[in-house]
Amino acid sequence: MVVKLIKSSLSFLTPIPLKEGVEPLRRNMWMFPFTAIIIGFIISIPHFLGSSILFLSLLFYIAGEGINHVDGLADFGDALFAPESRKKLALKDTKTGTGGIVAVVIYLLILHTTLPVVNIWQIIFAQVLAKYCMLLLMHLSRPAWEGMASYMMEFVGKRDLIVGLLPLLITSYLSGVESVVPLLLSFGAVLWLRNYAHSRFGGINGDLIGASNCTTFALTLVTFTVLHSTWL
Repeated sequence: MVVKLIKSSLSFLTPIPLKEGVEPLRRNMWMFPFTAIIIGFIISIPHFLGSSILFLSLLFYIAGEGINHVDGLADFGDALFAPESRKKLALKDTKTGTGGIVAVVIYLLILHTTLPVVNIWQIIFAQVLAKYCMLLLMHLSRPAWEGMASYMMEFVGKRDLIVGLLPLLITSYLSGVESVVPLLLSFGAVLWLRNYAHSRFGGINGDLIGASNCTTFALTLVTFTVLHSTWL
């Protein structure tokens, strides 16, 4: 059961082709933050290899997390900048518009700038926090319509948030006391996204969950980078 759960989580959250279904994962969504530790280590590989490899940080990010969440960010970017009457249509549209392109370009620029600056534990913490925020958003929200998001949200409960706190607290401690700042900012971002989604779309979908991952990951890296430069 444990092996199936790990394979299910890695298959769902990473590009690793383990070909395991989502059923074990959706009944144990607390696994999100634990899997984030593995993803964080993959993204951090350039730090282990030395400073001359840090320019490859975006490639290792894609290797660790894939592009599914980035695709969700693109769709949310389109909906965010669309007129009020077309926001839901923009979120459902499979084509990427100008708003989505701008959102993705900004996101990738942030990763390119911050990933070489922060340390390994801060990257891992940022990933764990991003996945925990996905859980939090799903727990606090209702599905906007039937789909993969509603299917995955069915069993998300307080147990997942409580168990998922373990890797969050451990990586927060290892990344330093300054992790409290991105922690609070990310929770605030999730609450804003939840309220925005409910008022504009009637709930959340998979794109918004993916967008929350990207938003909180980038926000955490930027916060660490700013705090680092300020304290220096």
